[in-house]
Amino acid sequence: MAEIGVALSLPDVANQEDARRIPIPRVGVRGVQLPVQIAGRSGRAFPTVASVDFAVSLHADKKGTHMSRLMQILDDATQYPLNLSVLQRMLDRARDMLDADRAEVTMRFKYFLRKHAPITGATGWLDADVEWVVMLENGHCTRLVRVNVPVKSLCPCSKQIALYGAHNQRAYVRAEVELLPATHDIDVDELCRLLEEQGSSPLYPVLKRPDEKHVTESAYDNAKFVEDMLRDSVLALRRLPGIRRFKVECESVESIHNHNAFAATEEWLSS
Repeated sequence: MAEIGVALSLPDVANQEDARRIPIPRVGVRGVQLPVQIAGRSGRAFPTVASVDFAVSLHADKKGTHMSRLMQILDDATQYPLNLSVLQRMLDRARDMLDADRAEVTMRFKYFLRKHAPITGATGWLDADVEWVVMLENGHCTRLVRVNVPVKSLCPCSKQIALYGAHNQRAYVRAEVELLPATHDIDVDELCRLLEEQGSSPLYPVLKRPDEKHVTESAYDNAKFVEDMLRDSVLALRRLPGIRRFKVECESVESIHNHNAFAATEEWLSS
């Protein structure tokens, strides 16, 4: 009780009036490392570590925001499996607690795909980079999902002109999708697998010799420039239900150049 009394007697400097009258659209905490559970298919959740940026707006007449309250909200959120809907409720709570007009959160984490080798079925985990962004302002909520999936690409030109095979290398398919308001959530596993299918071949954490033969020959039969991977990704994302717009970029980490090749585009599917 004595500690509570001391706290109540201490001055609340952040809540003091600021005479400069300059509103701040974003103020908060950045790079918070948290152990979290990510909600998956059929209620399954898996643990990972997230890096979180969490911010609110600040009125022109307020000196500062109470960042400890943002940390308290984040701590509470780690007790339950997370999805975009949970993040939106976090923002509602932050706006109420901090008297803010807007709030936003960005959460970056490793997502793991359980992969089975194509011939032997040997299993392992493939990691993909995932980012959730939720922004809440004036009753309007914007929800973005960003993924970065590694794949294998094989050059069609090299295949045509070389006598002894074709150069091939690691590549990445990166996408950002914005959900429609009526869309409850998006299956990250499905989105990652959809994008990894657009390379010359998916990657596998474990390959036995029969698997390696299959992957090498499959990629040779499915040669793609970054332009091919991009266009195939566009066609795949157009079929994805529940999204307003998307950005997609394909990048090949070239094995015969000291530079990378990339292609990128953006499309609106619904206003």
